[in-house]
Amino acid sequence: MSIWNKILLGLIFVASLAFFHAAARTVKTYEFWSRKANDFENTLTKRSKELHDLLTADHEHKLDDKTIGVQQLRIDLGRVLASRGRIWTKCEKQRATATPAGIMKVDVTTDESTPSTFAKNMLLYGFEEGDDQSPGKYLGEFRVDGTSERKISLFSTTQMAPAVAKNITDSKGSWVLYELMPTDEYETFENLTEDQKKMVTDAFAKLPADQKKSVTDEFLGDSQGDAGGKKTKRPLRDYLAIFRDCEIHEALFLDRMAATKRDAEYLAAAKEETEKQYALVEKETTQVSGEKERARLELAAVTQLYAVLQRMLGFNQTAVQNAIENNLKLAQDIARRQKEAADLIDRRARAMAQLGPGAN
Repeated sequence: MSIWNKILLGLIFVASLAFFHAAARTVKTYEFWSRKANDFENTLTKRSKELHDLLTADHEHKLDDKTIGVQQLRIDLGRVLASRGRIWTKCEKQRATATPAGIMKVDVTTDESTPSTFAKNMLLYGFEEGDDQSPGKYLGEFRVDGTSERKISLFSTTQMAPAVAKNITDSKGSWVLYELMPTDEYETFENLTEDQKKMVTDAFAKLPADQKKSVTDEFLGDSQGDAGGKKTKRPLRDYLAIFRDCEIHEALFLDRMAATKRDAEYLAAAKEETEKQYALVEKETTQVSGEKERARLELAAVTQLYAVLQRMLGFNQTAVQNAIENNLKLAQDIARRQKEAADLIDRRARAMAQLGPGAN
């Protein structure tokens, strides 16, 4: 083998090493991009599944975080919008007065230049807009009496209870007017954040401990189980019926309270009169006690006088008896003397008769 063949073989070997290195780098590059392609494909598949779940997850097949998909949200949103009626926000109270019949008249303004949307005698339900520090309040059921420009005149459909009337007169914030009373739904208290749960808990803070725990578990807890262990949902509430029932009970309570106050005033007046009568009786008792003491003293004096008179009577009776006896003796003596005088006169008369006229 010539030197050039050896040199050629050496060059071929060196070139083979270079090509082997290049081939190895190509294999590594292919392997790297193959892994990347698989990772991208897996990620794409995962993201596609997540996207599909985000679109199609419903109430029966929720996501891992207990949320529902866009399609179900659109359906729920459409259902809510269809069932809630129209809503007018940012309404400002201008004046609130009470008529002689006890009906509240309220004038509000709206930032919408569409007063034609409010028909005469249309029923509206008013709420005060709230925030985290001051929750909103129910303001009552109203009927539209008339509109002009952006002003709406409202009359309450019933005589306002004092508490609700106070909410209206004290209202400082914006109002929200609902065409239909908001309905209770299971979804309202589902998927709440911790801050929202805290707001609900704070709203129940003033309830007694046993009621607070019961209400909090009902609205924020999991589905409750019945006696057989079957999961049941909380009962939905008819807020309009509850508000009306509360107004009736409040009116009855106020009537009872007014009657109780009248009875308390009557009792206070009767007590005052009784105290006056008691003072008068005490005064009369004192007077009677004085008169009794005087009568006792008079009785003692009369008793003493009676004893003296009894003694004097005894003395007088004795003296009378003695006088009677003396008079009897004197009468006997007089009778004897009269008899003796008569006898003497009789004897003298007989003696003179016997002597005759010449006796003188």
